[in-house]
Amino acid sequence: MSRRLFRLSLFFVFSALLFVFPLSAYSQSMEDLFQRRDWKGIDSFLVSGNALTAVDYTLAANALWFQNRWSESLVTLKKSASSWPSGVKPYGDFMIALALERAGQKNEARKMALALLPKAPADLGYYVAYALFRLADEKDHDGRKKYLQRMYALAENNAQRTTALTNLLKLPGNKEAYALNLTNISPRNSAALKVLESLPKPWNPDVNMAVGYAAYLRGQYDKAIPLFRAIPMDSRHGRKSRYYRAFSLYNQKKYTAALEAWGYLAKTGTSYAESSIRRISILAGRAERESALSVLREVAASRDGEIQARAYYSLSTHLSGKEKREAEDKVIALAPNSLFTTQILWRRGWGKWASGDVRGAVADWERSLVPEMKTSWRPRVLYWVSKGYGRLNQPSKRDTFVKTLLKDHPLSIYAFLSGGEKLDIQAGDPPSLASRQPSELEKWGFVSHARRVLLAKGDAPSIYRAALLAEWMGDQQAAYSAAGRVSEQIRKGPVFYRRALSFLFPRPFFSEVTKASDRFKVEDNIVWAIMRQESAFNPNATSWVGAGGLMQLMPGTARSEAKALEMKKYSVYNPEQNIILGSAHIARLLRSFGDVEVALAAYNAGGGNARKWLDGRKDVPLDEWIESVRFEETNDYVQKVMANLHIYRTLYAPSRLSASDAAAPGDVPDEDAEPGSGGSEPEESDDAPVPADDGGK
Repeated sequence: MSRRLFRLSLFFVFSALLFVFPLSAYSQSMEDLFQRRDWKGIDSFLVSGNALTAVDYTLAANALWFQNRWSESLVTLKKSASSWPSGVKPYGDFMIALALERAGQKNEARKMALALLPKAPADLGYYVAYALFRLADEKDHDGRKKYLQRMYALAENNAQRTTALTNLLKLPGNKEAYALNLTNISPRNSAALKVLESLPKPWNPDVNMAVGYAAYLRGQYDKAIPLFRAIPMDSRHGRKSRYYRAFSLYNQKKYTAALEAWGYLAKTGTSYAESSIRRISILAGRAERESALSVLREVAASRDGEIQARAYYSLSTHLSGKEKREAEDKVIALAPNSLFTTQILWRRGWGKWASGDVRGAVADWERSLVPEMKTSWRPRVLYWVSKGYGRLNQPSKRDTFVKTLLKDHPLSIYAFLSGGEKLDIQAGDPPSLASRQPSELEKWGFVSHARRVLLAKGDAPSIYRAALLAEWMGDQQAAYSAAGRVSEQIRKGPVFYRRALSFLFPRPFFSEVTKASDRFKVEDNIVWAIMRQESAFNPNATSWVGAGGLMQLMPGTARSEAKALEMKKYSVYNPEQNIILGSAHIARLLRSFGDVEVALAAYNAGGGNARKWLDGRKDVPLDEWIESVRFEETNDYVQKVMANLHIYRTLYAPSRLSASDAAAPGDVPDEDAEPGSGGSEPEESDDAPVPADDGGK
């Protein structure tokens, strides 16, 4: 064979090998391929003939696991099991047990899990117990119950507790305690309520409370009221049951009875006292005005401390002239550093601003800037003080307050309004958070376990590292949740880091959002900005007033939009359907009102309220119009969603820039009867269905 022919032969042989085993697989280490999630490259590396280390085999096994290739993963795991260090071995053994389970070798899997359970690390024990529950004989009810109870004892969050309790409800025996615990997590859980409602009567106070509260949340007030009434006041649910009995009566427009129940709570005790005062104040604006104000006066005269300040504050919102001023002065004297005082001084200043007394307005606002001021209020007051000094032609003082605002609250809407639109965003990660090196579990490829261990450590670098691992795994919700725990460090500035901000401002359900935004001609970033504020991207979120899903749609709003879109069946907890209905609704509001800020006010408080606030004020500067919104909750909502929107626009180019040209999906009037789409109130907590834990599978 000639030398040239020999060279050609070698070329063709080498080319053929490259086709089967790409050069990138040889030029990269297994670690590099794993970090890039290059599964094909890892497959090539495994058959390349290269000498593989125990770490290489374990990384490859984890890569195969992520692709649901259980049997191949099992074979590869066994090749390196003898070399695992002590900190890795329990997690590797657990993966072998899971692989055996999925390969149908249940006896072998059970033996491994049984041996592992007593010595499993705390974060792993729950999952080992879950595996043993699955592997137990279905007829062995006692054995299955034992492992479920162990799961519940080792659970670290409500998702894990829900999984354990849901399965315990399926086993024979007394289920009352399990059902009650489950309703504490998810008050409207149908399986738990079915168990409780099947119990013989009369029910104990715990059962009455659980069933009554679920009925209240469902709007079944005739059912809820007698259940609440049956609960003795001296029981642990006594005050809560009276509070929600009053709410049920209020929703039935039985205002006198509601006032009596709330009045008792306001005059006595501590729990639910302030919330009851707030409800009495709301009631005074709707009905029973004189009786409600009489109760507020009685509470103000008889209570002390924060409750007394709350009563005087609520009373002041219904008075005028000298009486109003006297009540406000008492609040300031009783609670000078409270939110109530902040609101009083804010309104006094705003009244002076509106009348042209800029100097007086600035004096009131500066007086409210105490160290204890609520964080959500500080940027607002700093902005208006700075604007006041601008009006007074005192640029040095104006610049001082603007500088403080931009330094301490750079991501607030008021920072953007003050000229801080251009954020200094750099690539990479915050140096103070990115200091933690990969853990031993990460180096061996056990990423999901490494993430849980990091979260359990609790220090900021560990938590941020957990967010990075969640991103690597493609779990945006987990990355958002982890980053939220170090939000203060990420938002600190003056330099921001794109990846860290993207954790706090992610774009989950990307396909669904972009499709809906294109369909209804609404900017996709607006949808994410709303979703972030409404539900924190939890598709199962439910507010105490009944708004549900990602965009927190009230039932009436969802029905109207579904009717317009001819959607005969839908669920607000279905992410795609919720996004369609919510996008259609905000698109309609944008078309109706034009400005994003006004449309957001209508989204939160209803179109009718937004029109009232607009009446006669269309020429008022937008920042002043926002501050004139009557509902403090709506004012706060607009501020936060607009801040979200500015940050989303900074991080991501929108797929659609126009908002005001949004086409209405149907000829259906705006929802004026409901308090907007979300309608949540800040003093109450959400009752959200909790998704079941995946059991480490």
